[in-house]
Amino acid sequence: MLAPSPTHKKQLIQHNETSVRDAKQVEQDLERLASNIKSFQLGEKWVKETIAQRLAEIEEKKETKPFQEICSKPVWVVKSAWHEVEQEFDLSEAESFMMALVFTSQFQPASLMPLWANDQLIYWAGGRKEKQQISVVPTLRTVLFLLAGMNPVKRAFYYAQLIDSRLFKEQVLVSQMESMDSLENQFIKINDEYYRWLMNGQKVSIEVSADFPAILLDTSLKFEDLVHKESVLDQLQLLMDFVTHKTELYSDQDFARKVKPGYVALLYGPPGTGKTMTVAVLGKKINRDVYCVDLSRVVSKYIGETEKNLEKIFQRLEGKQCILFFDEADALFGKRTEVKDARDRYANQEVAYLLQKIERFPGLVILASNYNQNFDSAFKRRILTSIFIPPPSEHEREILWERLLPANFKYDSDKLPHELATKYQLTGANIANILKLACISASRDKKQVLDKRIIAPLIKLEQNKEKG
Repeated sequence: MLAPSPTHKKQLIQHNETSVRDAKQVEQDLERLASNIKSFQLGEKWVKETIAQRLAEIEEKKETKPFQEICSKPVWVVKSAWHEVEQEFDLSEAESFMMALVFTSQFQPASLMPLWANDQLIYWAGGRKEKQQISVVPTLRTVLFLLAGMNPVKRAFYYAQLIDSRLFKEQVLVSQMESMDSLENQFIKINDEYYRWLMNGQKVSIEVSADFPAILLDTSLKFEDLVHKESVLDQLQLLMDFVTHKTELYSDQDFARKVKPGYVALLYGPPGTGKTMTVAVLGKKINRDVYCVDLSRVVSKYIGETEKNLEKIFQRLEGKQCILFFDEADALFGKRTEVKDARDRYANQEVAYLLQKIERFPGLVILASNYNQNFDSAFKRRILTSIFIPPPSEHEREILWERLLPANFKYDSDKLPHELATKYQLTGANIANILKLACISASRDKKQVLDKRIIAPLIKLEQNKEKG
């Protein structure tokens, strides 16, 4: 039997390592799924025992029993999404119960059917059928009935607590209202993203939609891949320090009383210098999601619509550990103008609204613009750190030519990156575009080597594109 070649050995080792990683991943996924199912079963038991108690109170005309005495709140399995959601949103017992009730209604609707078996209970238990649906969907009235029974004081107490819940504000739970329905008669469901999280443990990011006009930024690059001057990196470190130590700092009551909670930073500089990429990499470095406001979905010519669209973002992200990013921010935070007509007046009101929301946002807000002089003067005073991202120097361009080249390609000469950096004043975005096209051309010629013959024409094309 022939011994395997070195190449074959390497392939076997890589295959075995991949198999081991895949097996571990499957094992972790199954463990996470089991943890979630266990937590759901605890939540379902909590809901069913509470329903049984409230029904018995009505049928047997018993006195209303305090919610906490019916069944003690379950302790969610530590590795489950249920535990993670409760920790992230700092849920009260009533909010945790509402989450368990609504999830049960979607995952195991039969568990709630006793509530609606008797038509006489509809007034107290609430709940409604959606069009073309067999099962009944709980409403806020359903939640209040189970929490407070027939006690009007407790009902009012829980009502005030739940309508201001972060579960609604950040759309973990979503509601629908038909015609002139009161708040208590709104359908309540779990947002699809959180339903999947509670079901299988795979945390998902908020997806862009009409109700959330922001996009999650992602990058495969690392912070170490950034090519910036030391002064820029030092200022970026300030932003990261704020996010990393924010909780510790604001746990001091005197600090929290004297220092506003948010942090507004501005990155400005010519196009192509890597402002957006810098923000994405910064978020990855400190393990924070970066949500970039989609201006095409936010800015509206209709009076008041821009504020409404932005309110959806601020409400959804207010309590999250994330970074809010406005690219081309001067389009929103531009200078206020002299009022000549109603449109000018409302445009100025938009800027005033934004100033107010930015100042109150508790997290890190980063804005990017090609110019800093386009911003409203009142807004400039609210910017804590302004970071100028200049075009790369010759030395930085050489580093970019070297780092941006994919590992399976090479230059025909070690001196070529230096020559290109010296001769052509390009930005990082320019260099990335040129190298992408160069690699495609080299692949077409069945080569993995880049030379001046391939690169020079592509540089000219990129320069002409910049000239317009």
